Amino acid sequence: MGHGTLFRLELELGCFVWLLICGSVAAQTETQPRIINGSVAKVEETRHLVSIRLRRHDNNFGSGHICGGALIGVNKVLTAAHCLYNNGRKRYRRPSELIVVMGTLNRYERLNSTIVCEVSSMAYMNTFSPDSMRDDVGVLFLRTGLIRPDPSSVAPIQLARQVTPPGRVCQVAGWGRTEQSTLSNILLTANVSTIRQQTCQSIYKSGLLPGMMCAGRLQGGTDSCQGDSGGPLVHEGRVIGVVSWGYGCAEPGLPGVYVDVQYYQQWIDERSGVARSRTSPGLGP
Repeated sequence: MGHGTLFRLELELGCFVWLLICGSVAAQTETQPRIINGSVAKVEETRHLVSIRLRRHDNNFGSGHICGGALIGVNKVLTAAHCLYNNGRKRYRRPSELIVVMGTLNRYERLNSTIVCEVSSMAYMNTFSPDSMRDDVGVLFLRTGLIRPDPSSVAPIQLARQVTPPGRVCQVAGWGRTEQSTLSNILLTANVSTIRQQTCQSIYKSGLLPGMMCAGRLQGGTDSCQGDSGGPLVHEGRVIGVVSWGYGCAEPGLPGVYVDVQYYQQWIDERSGVARSRTSPGLGP
C-alpha cells in the first residue's frame, strides 16, 4: 500500500504525508502505503471497516477519504494517531473536521445500509511522534454510533487479547492506493503474514519501536499503502494491528509496519470518550 517511509495517509489536497523516519535511508526511498495485489472485499468479512473522512472535502460523497479504521464498539473506532494529525499545520485535527462512514464497499456509494457519523471526541497518546511514529494509536468516538445496527452490513470487531505468533495469515483492507497508484473506489483486501519480531528488527533497526510489529510478504508483492492508514490487520476475526508506516509498498524485504494492538490493549480498553482531555499518558519508555 505505500512506498518509502511515509504515513499511509492521503492529505487534504491530494498530496501525501511524506514524513522521513530514518534520515538518509528514508530520503532514498519513497513511502506510499496502499493495498497492493488485493481482491474486492466481501461485506461479511469487513463489516467493521470504516472510512475516516475530512468533512469539508466530502461534498462529493467519498472524495474526503483519508484513512481507514475499525469499529470496536457501538460508537468507538480504532485507527492510527497520524490519521488524527494535520502534519501541514502541526496540530491535531478537531473532531468536527472528521466524519466516519460505514456500511459501504464503494466509498462513493451511499446505500440504505450506509451510516454517516459525526465525531464527538478522540483520544491519542501525548507520546505520539509524527517523526518516529511512536505510539501511533488513536480512538474516535462517534456522536451517534449504531442506533439501529444492521449486523449484515455493519458490526463491531473484537481486539486480540494475546500475541499472534509469526507466520500467521492475516487480512488487511482499505481504499488506499493500488498498483495503479490511485486510490481505490472499492474496498480491497489482501492476505499478509505476521513476521518474526527479530526479523522485523533486523530490517528497520532502531526505527522499530516498542508497540510496533511487521506483517507482509518478505518476497514483496502484497502490502497496504497510502489511504489504508489506520485500517485493521485481522487474524481469526480479531484486530491484531493497525496500518501505520513502511518503506514503499509491497517492496521485497520491506514489510509493512503496524501498531501492535495487543501491546496497547489496556490503553484502548480504558478510552471511554468521557474525559475532556483528548490526550492521555503514554505507556512509558
